Amino acid sequence: MARIFKVFDILGSELHTINDPEDKLPIPKIGQVISIGSSRMRVVSLTLNPTASSSSPVYKVRVRLVATMTA
Repeated sequence: MARIFKVFDILGSELHTINDPEDKLPIPKIGQVISIGSSRMRVVSLTLNPTASSSSPVYKVRVRLVATMTA
C-alpha cells in the first residue's frame, strides 16, 4: 500500500510531501535525524492521519531543522 509523508516544521509550515507508492521508505522515529536533499531535520513528532477519501495512509512528520557543519 502506498504511503504519503507530509513534513512540517515546528511552526506548522509544510516543507515537503513525499509520496511512497511502493512502500519502501522507513517510518521515521521520534528523535531520528532525517535528510531531504541538503536539509537535515530531527523528527519531533509523528502522527498517522487516515483519510476517508484516500486508501493511502498519511503520516504527518513534524521536524526541527538541524544546523549543518561546514568545513
